[in-house]
Amino acid sequence: MASSVRSNEEALLHEALLHRVRMRFQWWWLIWAAAGLCTFLCGAALGVVSNGGVGGGGGWFSGLLAPAFGGRERVTILAVGVDTSTARGLADTIMVAVVSPRTGEISALSIPRDSRVEVPGAGVRRINSSHAIGGLPLTIQTVELLLGLPVDRHIEVSVPGLVKLVDAIGGVEMEVEKRMKYRDRSQDLNIDLQPGRQHLDGEQAMGYVRFRHDATGDLGRMERQRKFLRVVLRQLMQPDNVARLPRLAETFVETVNTDLSVRELLTLKKLAEQAGPEGIRAATLPGEPGMVNGQSMIVLERDEVAEAVSRILRGQGLSVRVLNGTAVNGLAAQVAGALEEAGCEIVEVGNAEEQSEMTLVVDHRGRARRAERVAEWLGRGVISAQPRGDDPADVTVIVGRDMLGQVQ
Repeated sequence: MASSVRSNEEALLHEALLHRVRMRFQWWWLIWAAAGLCTFLCGAALGVVSNGGVGGGGGWFSGLLAPAFGGRERVTILAVGVDTSTARGLADTIMVAVVSPRTGEISALSIPRDSRVEVPGAGVRRINSSHAIGGLPLTIQTVELLLGLPVDRHIEVSVPGLVKLVDAIGGVEMEVEKRMKYRDRSQDLNIDLQPGRQHLDGEQAMGYVRFRHDATGDLGRMERQRKFLRVVLRQLMQPDNVARLPRLAETFVETVNTDLSVRELLTLKKLAEQAGPEGIRAATLPGEPGMVNGQSMIVLERDEVAEAVSRILRGQGLSVRVLNGTAVNGLAAQVAGALEEAGCEIVEVGNAEEQSEMTLVVDHRGRARRAERVAEWLGRGVISAQPRGDDPADVTVIVGRDMLGQVQ
């Protein structure tokens, strides 16, 4: 009898220990997921050390229970990287991402650090100075004023943070396109990279994403950052990174400042995995180099900024071909106009080979959510798939007779 009782007690103890191990692993997994997403969304961003941990200090458990993004259809996330060589830090990298939790769409718009903008209370300045003047709050205000979008969440990572994060995942395999050599003692910056495929540690990766001393300048640097992003995301998804969970967790808490909750970070991770590195639309805000008040800046045109925001962030980069499947002249142009107002990029307007009674919405990317969004905007549409990787359009709309009287 006593032996039986001991056996039961040992079994209960064993189960309790297993439960503790499972819970511990789950927490490490949550932290790793958060670290992975922040690294990805920061766009190789360089921001301040976290003061309150993840999710604004609201606690892990409450973060898990709270609905992701409050149930919003779209969420705007500002990723800022800060060069901490100055007192408060210049915003070395600025990226705005729009995420649709329901549709799974993710798009991002990079803002050149030397862009001429109106900094509230400080006048016309380079946008990177907004952080040095007023920290993250002023950078958020400046970005909102520039793009006409509210910022819902933020992420910051510093130069030391980038180094630690890359070292925590064991470095990255990168194809360095050219010889990169630059030294700036005032910033304690020494970039010295040879061309070719190689394994970069944190310091070297920091140099790769910050280098801009060539003919392409800041625009080339942002393209390298997007390339770096894709490599980091792929590496974070590798199973062997499980062994690095404790170090990743510690590094994340020390280096990332974000008001994203745990639930939101997990949602972002899932969406990023579903989209894949190539499924995330990314572009750079267009502008031309110029001199403003004796300073070299990227001059942005208001109309081009509005167009980029509408196409990439509001429309999330969705390109559409519209073909008229009726005998009514101009119907395809009317539908194209309505979709363009919704934020789509219209790549072609023409006539279909055959007429159709019903409007057809054809997906060419193997991502039915995009076709579903177009059908929702139109209020109708039979969805089908015809994958064509080289097609300039994500979706083709063949306008049917059921659209008569539906558009102006």
